[in-house]
Amino acid sequence: MHRFYLPNVPCDVSDFPLSRGDAKKILRVLKLEPGDEIWLWDEEGKEYRSEITKTAGMSVFVRVLEECRKDVEPPLRLVLVQGIPKGNKFEFIIQKATELGVWRIYPAVTERTVVRIPSERRESRLRRWQKVAQEAARQCGRVRIPQIMPIIPFVEILRNDDPDAYRMVLWEREAEDNSIKRYLREYQQFTQAPVHLFVGPEGGLSPREVELAKSYGCVTVTLGPRILRTETAGLIGLSLILYEWGDLGG
Repeated sequence: MHRFYLPNVPCDVSDFPLSRGDAKKILRVLKLEPGDEIWLWDEEGKEYRSEITKTAGMSVFVRVLEECRKDVEPPLRLVLVQGIPKGNKFEFIIQKATELGVWRIYPAVTERTVVRIPSERRESRLRRWQKVAQEAARQCGRVRIPQIMPIIPFVEILRNDDPDAYRMVLWEREAEDNSIKRYLREYQQFTQAPVHLFVGPEGGLSPREVELAKSYGCVTVTLGPRILRTETAGLIGLSLILYEWGDLGG
């Protein structure tokens, strides 16, 4: 069944209109009609089985049939701190990280970040990234949309980071003995503390940034003997964390 996001779903009215964008998709793309059912979901993580009651021009009206709850969110709050990569790689990372179950994503400006987004364009870029996360959440059946944080320097994220979080930095120069697999299996997560994964852009984090991260209590780990692209490394790291400490793999 097709899913549509509304920040607030009015359950106490006979019917209500959907947004123009959703109505256009329903009428022109999906070709749905009155009597067809859809799912609605809101910012509180609730889902609602709903029915299209009528259409008028390019407007679509629906009513809620029942509220449903789905337990699809991972049991841990996983945060990705990603050095902003070139091109449209960051949108790809947002999409796939959302599918995996990430809770929040920080776009970080590091010493080796090539992309420079002017301050006047950052709000529009952030809105676009948030839309990517929303669409990915809709497609994969999640009931929570990951929060895309404002663009911020890497050092500022470290300074303001949650001191109680498990913080891991992926670093290609780390000794193979310090693998992420070994860390995850030796230090089982027994608390409800969030897990933060730090990933550099193309070229990785600089040695100075790695030492700075260590000074703030981060642990450096490796993914193995091969150097992975930035858009691959973070997703592999998230997958391993969710496999060992979360719900990936059943």
